[in-house]
This record gives sequence, structure tokens and C-alpha cells, in this order.
Amino acid sequence: MEQFVFIIALLLIGIILQKADAPIDFSKSLNFFVIYVSLPATVLIQVPKINLDFSALSVILIPWLLLPIVIALVIAMTKNYPPHVRAALLLVMPLGNTSFVGIPIVHTLLGENAIPYVLMYDQFGTFLILSLYGAAVIARYETGSFHKRLIVKKLLFFPPFIFLVFALVFGEMPLISQPYLQLLSSTLVPLALVSVGYSMRFGGELDYLLLSKALVLKLILMPFFAFGLLYAMGVEPLAMKTAVLESGMPSMITAGALAIAAGFAPALSAALVGYGIVISLVTLPIIAYLMEKLL
Repeated sequence: MEQFVFIIALLLIGIILQKADAPIDFSKSLNFFVIYVSLPATVLIQVPKINLDFSALSVILIPWLLLPIVIALVIAMTKNYPPHVRAALLLVMPLGNTSFVGIPIVHTLLGENAIPYVLMYDQFGTFLILSLYGAAVIARYETGSFHKRLIVKKLLFFPPFIFLVFALVFGEMPLISQPYLQLLSSTLVPLALVSVGYSMRFGGELDYLLLSKALVLKLILMPFFAFGLLYAMGVEPLAMKTAVLESGMPSMITAGALAIAAGFAPALSAALVGYGIVISLVTLPIIAYLMEKLL
């Protein structure tokens, strides 16, 4: 319980700092450190613990199986809406905040042993979907072009992805480096959550009916679908719980930012991120509790 209070406190610190005289690009600076230092250190510590068995591969597979389901439901939901609204939901709905929010919440609800599965879901699922599918959505609805070379370059030179491959190939880091990697890794949760809180935005002219439908799909139906798929596959409990919680994470801040920058229903995109984070603090513990009772 204390850990969950700590998560809320860090989000509130970020929200309060919105009113402070923060440096320009304060949130980007935090994100830069997390992406280039904290997350790679976490990857180097946690990924060697992964046993690439059926359960781990199932965790990687789930976000890709959910993608066409979410696309079909979004298209059905937005059949009477303008293209920019559909584009916003197509970009923001499939992509969850599976690292910045996912790591601290899964750590709190399931413990440290679940973190390797979080990293697999995030890097081979969310990150690849953002890089490939996200770029395709923006190209389709904004630019009319698809820069394959730029996408591949971003993918191959993304620091956590590089370290993920390194850790999978070379395994556990030398013992002498472990305390220092642990120290750097410990910065991930506070910095990421303060950054998330600082980036949260609410308000604007909204279609609250569509927003409500989108939040139900993102926070309730997606983990429900994930649970059904994983249960049918016979995945072991910890991997299943982790993947289900990851599938129920609120929308990714980066996806929301990309949607806003592209002019895809900015108020709706921001609301899905902001309200999603707040509501997920209620839905995720409930989902974890229900899975504990069922499994």
C-alpha cells in the first residue's frame, strides 16, 4: 500500500511542478535521462533473468494479437467521426504506457520478478508497435508518405532496445557492476513518474461519450481480451498477470504527444493520456486482485 501511495505522490509532485518556474523542456530532460540511463540499467539487470520459454514469448505476442482487435473496434467506434478523430484513436489506443507507468505499477502489484516480463512486453511489443504501426498511422493520416529508412534507424539506435539485445546475447553483467547498475536503475521510477505527472493535461472541448468508450476499451476490454488469450494458451501465472496488467496500462504519453503534434484531435488525445493515468490507478489494482482470485 505504501508503494502505491508513493506512486500517487510522485505523480502529484509532477502535477504541482506544472505551476513552478521549471526549466524549458523539463519533462524532456527527465525523459532523456530515463531513456538513456535509467531504463538501460534496468534492462541490464532484469533481462538476463528472463528464460525465453513459451510464457516469455507469449508475453511478447500479446500486444501484437491485441493490435488488430483494437484497430477494428476503433474503426467501428469512429465510423461517424471525422478522420482526425479516428487517427487519434488509432494512434493512442493500441499503445500503452508500459514502461514509465508500467514498471512502477507492476513492481508494486506483482513484485520485482515480474519486471523482466514487463521489459519484454514493452520493448518487443509497445516500442516496436510505436515504431512501425505508429509511423504508418501518421503517414496515412498526415504526411501521405512512409519513411522506412528513418523508422529502421530509430528502431536500431533506440538505447533501451540496444541494451535489450546486448543483455539477451551476453547475459548477466559482472558482479562488480551490479551495485552501480542497481543505483542507476533505482532512478527510473521517481524520474519517470514525476515526468508523467508533469506531462498530464486535462480539459479542452471533449466528446465525453467517445472519451468514455475509449477509456473502457483501453483500461478494461484490452486486459480482458489479453486474459482470455493468455488463459487459452496456458501461460504460467506470473507471465499472464504481467501481460494482462501491461495491456491495461493507460495510453502512452509519447503516442499522445505524436497525435497532438500531428493535429489528431489534440484535446481528446491529451484527455486519453491524462484521465487514463488517473483512472488506471483504480482499474489496475482491481484487475490484479481479480486475477489473484481466478488463478
